[in-house]
Amino acid sequence: MLQDCTSERRELQLNVEFIDFAFTNSGRTSEPKQVTLTNKFPFPVRVDWTLMKVMDKTSGKMVNNPFNVQPVSSEVSAKSSAQFNVDFAPYEPDSYFF
Repeated sequence: MLQDCTSERRELQLNVEFIDFAFTNSGRTSEPKQVTLTNKFPFPVRVDWTLMKVMDKTSGKMVNNPFNVQPVSSEVSAKSSAQFNVDFAPYEPDSYFF
């Protein structure tokens, strides 16, 4: 059964399903948003955020992902939570990123 990432039934649970960075100018970095990951397992879980490069629609070249997560990796202890900061730096003006 598929469950929402914020569902209380999940062993790994995020506190938000979506992050809205509102308007951010191209070439600027948004204010970071905090995301909490809760580990309900009775053992630690290692988290590694891998953000793939994306294609710039105007140049056709692969560029760094406009989203950034810090810390990039972390070990979340059993029955505990860890917090991550996510920011957004759009490389293209007047566009939506999902």
